Amino acid sequence: MLRPVLFLAAAALATPVLAKDNPGSPAETGCIVRMNAVPSAWMIQGYDPFGGSVPEGTFGVTFMNEGSEDCRFTPHFELNQPPFGLSKGTGKPIQYALLNLTDTADVTPRAGRSLRNSSQRDMVLGANQTRTVLFKLVADPDDVRDAGTFTQDVTLEAQDDNFRALAGARLVLGINVLPSARLGLAGAYAMQDGHAVVDLGELRTGVAPVPLQLRVNSTGRYDVSVSSANSGRLRLGSSEWYVPYSVAIGGNSVNLLGPSTIAGSPESGFRREALPIQFVIGDVSNRRAGTYSDVLSISVTAR
Repeated sequence: MLRPVLFLAAAALATPVLAKDNPGSPAETGCIVRMNAVPSAWMIQGYDPFGGSVPEGTFGVTFMNEGSEDCRFTPHFELNQPPFGLSKGTGKPIQYALLNLTDTADVTPRAGRSLRNSSQRDMVLGANQTRTVLFKLVADPDDVRDAGTFTQDVTLEAQDDNFRALAGARLVLGINVLPSARLGLAGAYAMQDGHAVVDLGELRTGVAPVPLQLRVNSTGRYDVSVSSANSGRLRLGSSEWYVPYSVAIGGNSVNLLGPSTIAGSPESGFRREALPIQFVIGDVSNRRAGTYSDVLSISVTAR
């Protein structure tokens, strides 16, 4: 019987960058806009690409008018350095969307800056008025092909109708992708009481004619661990009658005398692999008739 087990490892977090205010001139406009963007690193933390969840996070920015007249502006994002996408310096960037939840507007800087929408209303702050705007960062899960921290530096500005920045703050957008792996089985097996049961047929010395594969999905390098309840022996019930056997996974022999580990492919990046599982039966002569069995525990650990 095979019992897949999953293990996950944590990844480092991104280092936040401090926000910077850039107030407008009260002499010219009579309004002074300040913004408070805390945290200044908008990170989607601990995303597991095999967990089935949407990689997203919601963040707030507080705008304050410290002047004596009304301030009219719209929140606007600009890339500090193209191209667009969350990146860790190599590989294809992860596409994302930035949504202004408060005003129901798409403010994603896909072309280097947020596009002006004629239907989007200006934000108006009276003297000494404060307003908090919520933004949602959503990464494209189809672009996640590796573990690590992917970021992009942007500037959030409060722009008036003349495209002048009344205030600004530098932000880091990003996603932290966990090293993750999943395993499953394909081939000749049946589920019973939550376990995968493999019928090796009539025991004969040699390779058991059982088509079986271990399916591994991983964000990168991984290890497969295997242990045998009977140390590599098929046991007749609770008796002391045994039949020795061995296992090979993906062409690699497994030592069942104790816990054993097989290293997966040394290459990094997203992987989907099918590893053949082969059972080799030892000497079956002079054994009592009956059903012999063992319990194999197989787990995968992402690195």
